[in-house]
Amino acid sequence: MQQPFFSIIMPLYNHSAYVGEAIESVMHQSLEDFELVVCNDGSTDASLEVVQSFKDDRIKVISKPNGGTVSALNACLLKSQGQYICWLSSDDLFTREKLKRHHEFHSQNPDKPLSVGPFGHMQDGVRQHIQQVKVADPSRLLHFVYGNYINGLSVCAHKQLYALYGGFDARYRYAHDVERWFKFFRFVSPNFLEGEALSFSRLGSGGTADADLLGVLDVMKFVANELQARGLKCLIPDEASNAPLTIETVGQLCLQLMNPASLFVQFGMQDYLIPIVARTVIQEKLVDHLNTMMLALESMRADPVLQDVLGYFDQILAMCRTGAEPQTTSLVQHLVGLHGRLNPGRNRDIVAKFLRNGF
Repeated sequence: MQQPFFSIIMPLYNHSAYVGEAIESVMHQSLEDFELVVCNDGSTDASLEVVQSFKDDRIKVISKPNGGTVSALNACLLKSQGQYICWLSSDDLFTREKLKRHHEFHSQNPDKPLSVGPFGHMQDGVRQHIQQVKVADPSRLLHFVYGNYINGLSVCAHKQLYALYGGFDARYRYAHDVERWFKFFRFVSPNFLEGEALSFSRLGSGGTADADLLGVLDVMKFVANELQARGLKCLIPDEASNAPLTIETVGQLCLQLMNPASLFVQFGMQDYLIPIVARTVIQEKLVDHLNTMMLALESMRADPVLQDVLGYFDQILAMCRTGAEPQTTSLVQHLVGLHGRLNPGRNRDIVAKFLRNGF
């Protein structure tokens, strides 16, 4: 069989009410050069029977015991033969032109392995078109400190990216997709397609009320792991990360990390970030530059927007002046402390559940 242009990977668990419509949205594509790889992850309802009712050689079915979405996605990847990989959840839909639009882009731009299409949401049969969030290319990694801005249904990636940078990481139960895009975006600039939504994610089809907050904690988990390992440079795309950091870049990164909209600030993690920033400043030999910058910004302390951030810079500078390597704490240590400070209730229970999942 000739290699298909696309492989659509579909993890499946107990979605018998939706998976038929999802498969139909693939089978009705205007471009037919694809295969659909479905991994039935131990469904206990009629999901597998629904899939098997479709008689088309382009559909490949894997069945395995339940192991979670990450294991199902990686099983699909191993079975996939296409040049480009698209992900369709078993309760979501592609529009008829989805594959055609990505095919047109990659055929015209064979040197660009990653495209991101516009998407929408649907609920109770109503479709809402949402334009994919776009950010300035140098900020494509930094923007993840505000949460997930990429819908997994909208991503089309050359299979080589998975070969080079790996499949989905089981350490991230709720944000495995975001971690993957973060890793891809570190090395490859995404190309955003324009126009109408090409896919629709279904709202309220089985997710729990806690899933969003657990996902936010998981996003913080992988960003924190990157910060621990690579310092502030983890938020700079690979093409620029080999150059020495300037104090201006450090300042810009800190303003974003310590912005009130940052997930880290929302969870009161400024004390977690300060030693990480200080370690980066020392390693990049920017202590004197930081002192000069602080003197230049002294007149701006009256600005309430900058007042708190400048206070954090004071602490960073004081830590740098000791001459000792700053001791960083782990995210799990911070969350243990946070859990102890939270009043009994939903948020405390969510943090406890997240900690039980392990790091």
